[in-house]
Amino acid sequence: MGNKVIGLLTDFGLKDYFVASLKGVIFSINPEAQIVDITHDLPDYSLLAGAFILLACYRFFPGQTIFLTVVDPGVGSERRLLLAKSNRYYFIGPDNGLLSPVIEAEKAEVLEVTGQNYFLTGRRTSFEARDKIAPVAAWLSLGVELSELARPVKSFERLNWPQPQITDREIRGHIIYQDKFGNLITDISQGIIASFLNSNHSSSLVILAARKRISEMAATYSMAPKNKAFFMINSLGLLEIAIFASSAAGALGLGPGDEVVLKLE
Repeated sequence: MGNKVIGLLTDFGLKDYFVASLKGVIFSINPEAQIVDITHDLPDYSLLAGAFILLACYRFFPGQTIFLTVVDPGVGSERRLLLAKSNRYYFIGPDNGLLSPVIEAEKAEVLEVTGQNYFLTGRRTSFEARDKIAPVAAWLSLGVELSELARPVKSFERLNWPQPQITDREIRGHIIYQDKFGNLITDISQGIIASFLNSNHSSSLVILAARKRISEMAATYSMAPKNKAFFMINSLGLLEIAIFASSAAGALGLGPGDEVVLKLE
């Protein structure tokens, strides 16, 4: 039980003492814990980016992994801390919408963290990830019962997660994430596109975004035309805008939050 995997996902960066402190707390309680750094380079305070990264990778971890996820502009406020349990995983983080997409995807049971006996301190602090969330994750990895750490809640904050709007002739969605290569990932799924095409009996599509027109489609990056924006269905089954070996975000002047329209041509 002591070597359970704990995945860390934060916007803390690696320059300061923040991430090291989380690991120190966890190892002090459970020296056999296996800590995995998912990323600490999320855009500052971006709940949407944190929720997206967690959704993109959590299901590839072994069962019983504990995900410690912190993007918390409301640290030290009245907001609660949540502990969610699904059939395979545990998720711990602030009740600010960050965990809501994965809670819904996993149909997880949601609890409020209440086990103050397991905190480093019960008072409000400016570093609750260290003082409250990390110790709860560590004690959970040692097999402490959920009832000792948290109690069920009936509601929790939900993230304003973009939802594509579909009409007879177009799908209106948004860019939800920009990766380090400048690829732009949208909220338009392969399933939505397939249904849209089936209902229109057509396969000719074009993307319009901020007065940009993208008509090229490719199966992979290397199969795309050089130096030209194209779109593809990526490894997550989502529509992505890219440029082979270059930054689509930089070339097109687009980023998270911008609207994209997929139209029949």
